[in-house]
Amino acid sequence: MKKNRIYISICSRNFNSNLLNLLNCINMNIKNSNLDVKVLLTFNNSKKITISENNLIKGKLKKIDYSIIYEKKIGISFVRNKALNFLQLIKFDYACFLDDDCIIKKNFISNHLNFIKNNNCSIVGGPQFYKSKSLFLSVFERNFKNGQRVFWVSTNNVFFKKDILRHKLFFSKNVAKYGYGEDQLFFSKLSKLGEEIKWNNNPVFEVFQKSRNNFRWFVNRNYKYGLTGVLIDKELYGSMFAFFLNILKAIINLFKSFYYLLLIPFNPLDSYYKSLAFFLRFFGRILKIII
Repeated sequence: MKKNRIYISICSRNFNSNLLNLLNCINMNIKNSNLDVKVLLTFNNSKKITISENNLIKGKLKKIDYSIIYEKKIGISFVRNKALNFLQLIKFDYACFLDDDCIIKKNFISNHLNFIKNNNCSIVGGPQFYKSKSLFLSVFERNFKNGQRVFWVSTNNVFFKKDILRHKLFFSKNVAKYGYGEDQLFFSKLSKLGEEIKWNNNPVFEVFQKSRNNFRWFVNRNYKYGLTGVLIDKELYGSMFAFFLNILKAIINLFKSFYYLLLIPFNPLDSYYKSLAFFLRFFGRILKIII
């Protein structure tokens, strides 16, 4: 029986130790398995990796074939689009996007593969859990019922059939200017085009980053979520409908902020940060609508 070929696409700003840890996880996934896996590494800079760095990559992947490509333009949409262009030209059955600051369990690839084969969907996504108990981070964790239909997933944990590339969609450069949301828009567009997206509780675990464990980062990210949300809806629905939709979403965020504010006496820290997060998203949306 013919093996399904799987391409794992990893976009990275530069060569780093977290990337090597992920590559080691991928190697452990296919060790003693029947998986036909290849790896695509896309670096987002003009500097090519050194011979010694390439040897380290080869050492982690062992017998796994891999390709390395470069994107000179800085920005996550540019580098992901470079990877998509590469994938358009080669033969494979399934692809997976992962972030270089994540690690995966030993059965991660086979889990997603079996799920997509056994469920009526062309795209499967799953949760990202932070390897930190920081409340700054836990606010951003998404989770749904296993097998539930969703309308978008993140590129830190997504597995899909090659057939979705027939739509010739690419990641938006406009939405990505605030640093977030290009993956939400990309998969939302695919959902609108009729591609079924389902949730599989098969997590990735993000490595702790000290730069993200502080109040300033938390405020900045939630505020930019609000700004980006307006841009996403404009591209999805057009300016006129998006205007009214964003007013509604801003009001919903404000109500959620008040809801968690009322829960502070019962769960002080968690409720406080959730209340603040939704208020910042409300503020970001309203400001972007007005400006």
